[in-house]
Amino acid sequence: MKKVIILALLVPFMFMMVGCGGAKPPTKMSNVPEWYLNPPSAEDAYYEAGDAAKQSMGLAKEAADARARDAISRTLEVKVSNMLKNFMQESGIGAEAEALEFTSSVSKQVANTVLAGCKIVKREMKQEGNIYHAYSLAEYNLNSLVQQTLNEARKQKALYNEAKANLSFEDLEKEVQKLEAVGK
Repeated sequence: MKKVIILALLVPFMFMMVGCGGAKPPTKMSNVPEWYLNPPSAEDAYYEAGDAAKQSMGLAKEAADARARDAISRTLEVKVSNMLKNFMQESGIGAEAEALEFTSSVSKQVANTVLAGCKIVKREMKQEGNIYHAYSLAEYNLNSLVQQTLNEARKQKALYNEAKANLSFEDLEKEVQKLEAVGK
Protein backbone atom coordinates (compact mmCIF):
# COMPACT_ATOMS: atom_id res chain seq x y z
CA MET A 1 0.00 0.00 0.00
CA LYS A 2 2.87 2.34 0.83
CA LYS A 3 4.39 1.71 -2.60
CA VAL A 4 1.13 2.58 -4.36
CA ILE A 5 0.85 5.89 -2.47
CA ILE A 6 4.47 6.78 -3.24
CA LEU A 7 3.96 5.83 -6.89
CA ALA A 8 0.72 7.86 -7.03
CA LEU A 9 2.59 10.91 -5.73
CA LEU A 10 5.65 10.44 -7.93
CA VAL A 11 3.84 10.03 -11.27
CA PRO A 12 2.20 13.52 -11.26
CA PHE A 13 5.47 15.00 -10.02
CA MET A 14 7.34 13.38 -12.94
CA PHE A 15 4.85 14.76 -15.47
CA MET A 16 5.16 18.19 -13.88
CA MET A 17 8.98 18.08 -14.12
CA VAL A 18 8.90 17.01 -17.77
CA GLY A 19 6.39 19.77 -18.61
CA CYS A 20 8.41 22.49 -16.83
CA GLY A 21 11.60 21.66 -18.66
CA GLY A 22 10.15 23.03 -21.87
CA ALA A 23 11.58 22.44 -25.27
CA LYS A 24 13.63 25.10 -27.01
CA PRO A 25 12.04 26.46 -30.15
CA PRO A 26 13.66 25.06 -33.27
CA THR A 27 16.31 27.25 -34.84
CA LYS A 28 15.26 28.50 -38.26
CA MET A 29 18.69 28.78 -39.86
CA SER A 30 17.23 27.42 -43.08
CA ASN A 31 15.24 30.68 -43.41
CA VAL A 32 18.41 32.79 -43.48
CA PRO A 33 19.45 33.84 -47.00
CA GLU A 34 22.66 32.21 -48.22
CA TRP A 35 24.13 35.59 -49.20
CA TYR A 36 23.66 36.76 -45.59
CA LEU A 37 25.74 33.91 -44.17
CA ASN A 38 28.30 34.04 -47.00
CA PRO A 39 28.37 37.47 -48.65
CA PRO A 40 29.77 37.49 -52.19
CA SER A 41 33.32 38.58 -52.82
CA ALA A 42 34.78 40.46 -55.76
CA GLU A 43 38.03 42.13 -56.70
CA ASP A 44 36.34 45.47 -57.39
CA ALA A 45 33.78 45.68 -54.54
CA TYR A 46 33.15 45.04 -50.86
CA TYR A 47 29.99 43.22 -49.80
CA GLU A 48 28.60 43.03 -46.28
CA ALA A 49 25.26 41.90 -44.88
CA GLY A 50 23.11 43.19 -42.06
CA ASP A 51 19.87 42.13 -40.43
CA ALA A 52 17.28 43.40 -37.97
CA ALA A 53 14.14 42.00 -36.38
CA LYS A 54 11.50 44.61 -35.49
CA GLN A 55 7.76 44.92 -35.13
CA SER A 56 7.75 47.64 -37.77
CA MET A 57 8.59 46.46 -41.30
CA GLY A 58 10.00 49.86 -42.25
CA LEU A 59 12.21 50.06 -39.17
CA ALA A 60 13.48 46.51 -39.73
CA LYS A 61 14.40 47.40 -43.33
CA GLU A 62 16.10 50.64 -42.30
CA ALA A 63 18.07 48.99 -39.47
CA ALA A 64 19.19 46.08 -41.67
CA ASP A 65 20.36 48.50 -44.39
CA ALA A 66 22.24 50.59 -41.81
CA ARG A 67 23.90 47.52 -40.31
CA ALA A 68 25.07 46.33 -43.75
CA ARG A 69 26.57 49.76 -44.49
CA ASP A 70 28.11 49.85 -41.03
CA ALA A 71 29.82 46.50 -41.69
CA ILE A 72 31.34 47.92 -44.89
CA SER A 73 32.47 51.00 -43.01
CA ARG A 74 34.19 48.84 -40.41
CA THR A 75 35.85 46.86 -43.20
CA LEU A 76 37.32 50.04 -44.68
CA GLU A 77 38.34 51.84 -41.49
CA VAL A 78 38.02 50.90 -37.86
CA LYS A 79 39.63 52.40 -34.80
CA VAL A 80 39.85 49.92 -31.96
CA SER A 81 40.33 50.75 -28.31
CA ASN A 82 40.94 47.83 -26.06
CA MET A 83 41.44 47.47 -22.34
CA LEU A 84 42.32 44.31 -20.45
CA LYS A 85 42.41 44.19 -16.68
CA ASN A 86 43.87 41.14 -15.03
CA PHE A 87 43.91 40.78 -11.23
CA MET A 88 45.41 37.82 -9.37
CA GLN A 89 45.84 37.40 -5.65
CA GLU A 90 46.85 34.52 -3.42
CA SER A 91 46.77 34.50 0.36
CA GLY A 92 47.57 31.85 2.91
CA ILE A 93 50.28 29.25 3.16
CA GLY A 94 50.63 25.85 1.51
CA ALA A 95 47.49 23.75 1.09
CA GLU A 96 45.48 26.37 2.99
CA ALA A 97 46.27 29.06 0.40
CA GLU A 98 43.38 30.63 -1.46
CA ALA A 99 43.72 32.14 -4.91
CA LEU A 100 41.55 34.82 -6.43
CA GLU A 101 41.65 35.83 -10.07
CA PHE A 102 39.61 38.41 -11.96
CA THR A 103 39.89 39.29 -15.64
CA SER A 104 37.96 41.99 -17.43
CA SER A 105 38.15 42.82 -21.12
CA VAL A 106 36.53 45.81 -22.80
CA SER A 107 36.70 46.62 -26.50
CA LYS A 108 35.28 49.53 -28.45
CA GLN A 109 35.29 49.85 -32.23
CA VAL A 110 34.49 53.09 -34.00
CA ALA A 111 34.28 53.70 -37.73
CA ASN A 112 33.94 57.09 -39.40
CA THR A 113 33.80 56.68 -43.15
CA VAL A 114 31.87 58.43 -45.91
CA LEU A 115 30.38 55.76 -48.17
CA ALA A 116 29.49 57.66 -51.33
CA GLY A 117 28.23 55.09 -53.82
CA CYS A 118 27.37 52.37 -51.30
CA LYS A 119 24.07 50.72 -52.22
CA ILE A 120 21.82 47.91 -51.05
CA VAL A 121 21.84 45.26 -53.79
CA LYS A 122 19.72 42.55 -52.14
CA ARG A 123 17.04 42.55 -49.47
CA GLU A 124 14.74 39.91 -48.03
CA MET A 125 11.91 40.32 -45.56
CA LYS A 126 10.60 37.43 -43.48
CA GLN A 127 7.68 37.52 -41.11
CA GLU A 128 8.15 35.58 -37.86
CA GLY A 129 4.89 35.89 -35.95
CA ASN A 130 4.34 39.62 -35.45
CA ILE A 131 8.04 40.40 -36.05
CA TYR A 132 9.53 41.40 -39.40
CA HIS A 133 13.07 40.16 -40.00
CA ALA A 134 14.92 42.08 -42.69
CA TYR A 135 18.17 40.98 -44.36
CA SER A 136 20.15 43.46 -46.47
CA LEU A 137 23.26 43.10 -48.61
CA ALA A 138 25.29 46.25 -49.25
CA GLU A 139 27.80 46.72 -52.06
CA TYR A 140 30.55 49.32 -52.11
CA ASN A 141 32.25 49.51 -55.47
CA LEU A 142 35.97 50.23 -55.15
CA ASN A 143 35.75 52.58 -58.13
CA SER A 144 33.61 54.79 -55.86
CA LEU A 145 36.34 54.68 -53.22
CA VAL A 146 39.03 55.61 -55.77
CA GLN A 147 36.89 58.44 -57.16
CA GLN A 148 36.11 59.70 -53.64
CA THR A 149 39.83 59.67 -52.76
CA LEU A 150 40.74 61.57 -55.96
CA ASN A 151 38.00 64.15 -55.31
CA GLU A 152 39.26 64.66 -51.75
CA ALA A 153 42.84 65.06 -53.01
CA ARG A 154 41.70 67.63 -55.59
CA LYS A 155 39.76 69.51 -52.92
CA GLN A 156 42.78 69.56 -50.60
CA LYS A 157 45.03 70.76 -53.45
CA ALA A 158 42.57 73.54 -54.31
CA LEU A 159 42.43 74.62 -50.65
CA TYR A 160 46.23 74.62 -50.48
CA ASN A 161 46.54 76.69 -53.65
CA GLU A 162 43.91 79.14 -52.36
CA ALA A 163 45.81 79.53 -49.06
CA LYS A 164 49.06 80.10 -50.98
CA ALA A 165 47.38 82.72 -53.14
CA ASN A 166 45.97 84.49 -50.07
CA LEU A 167 49.44 84.58 -48.49
CA SER A 168 50.92 85.97 -51.70
CA PHE A 169 48.29 88.71 -51.84
CA GLU A 170 48.96 89.55 -48.19
CA ASP A 171 52.70 89.75 -48.91
CA LEU A 172 52.00 91.98 -51.94
CA GLU A 173 49.78 94.23 -49.86
CA LYS A 174 52.51 94.58 -47.19
CA GLU A 175 55.03 95.54 -49.87
CA VAL A 176 52.65 98.11 -51.33
CA GLN A 177 52.10 99.57 -47.84
CA LYS A 178 55.90 99.80 -47.36
CA LEU A 179 56.26 101.67 -50.67
CA GLU A 180 53.44 104.02 -49.77
CA ALA A 181 55.03 104.67 -46.35
CA VAL A 182 58.36 105.53 -48.03
CA GLY A 183 56.68 107.92 -50.43
CA LYS A 184 55.07 109.99 -47.67
